[in-house]
Amino acid sequence: MLDIMENVVYENEITVEVDLSIGELKQLLDDNGFTVKNEYDINDIYMIKKECRSHNPLKMLKDSVLIRNVIGKEKNTKKIVYKHKEYNSNEEITKQANIECQILSIADAHNLLTFMGYNDLITINDHITVYANSESEFAIEEVNDKHLYIEIEQKCRFINRVYDSIEELMTDFSRYNIPIKNNNYFAKKAEDEIKEVYKIGD
Repeated sequence: MLDIMENVVYENEITVEVDLSIGELKQLLDDNGFTVKNEYDINDIYMIKKECRSHNPLKMLKDSVLIRNVIGKEKNTKKIVYKHKEYNSNEEITKQANIECQILSIADAHNLLTFMGYNDLITINDHITVYANSESEFAIEEVNDKHLYIEIEQKCRFINRVYDSIEELMTDFSRYNIPIKNNNYFAKKAEDEIKEVYKIGD
């Protein structure tokens, strides 16, 4: 049997939660020559089987699938996504990839997974604005109207740059002196949401 993971493309990325307001962050980016390159919304419904629920958010995420609706200015894309992530002993992400397939209907996919025994876990509504200058590209993520994150991916989409390592991603980000929470370069939006919704402590 073909091992599907052999064909998965892994990419490095970092995600930080910003300790600024959106207005302060936009001003800082403007001061550093960043301009808006793209803007869109991602609405995710995370679903999990009842027997996989636990008090361990990362384990629940490993056992979850999500239904994703990407809403852009010109088109919408609907898909089912499984997020494969591997961690070190400090729960820092060392390897990650998305396995996904496009669908025609969010409602039909939700009905199918419900029939298969999956239940809603969390919902994440993410407004994303991609900023870039001549050297760096950041995705600003306003999540559920309460958290502000920056995600930096290995391969830039609007400038000619590919980061060679997680260390290079961190070094490039740190030179802009953007204050982040807990000095954490591996913030996990879905884990944060699970902890808040189900009142699970660290």
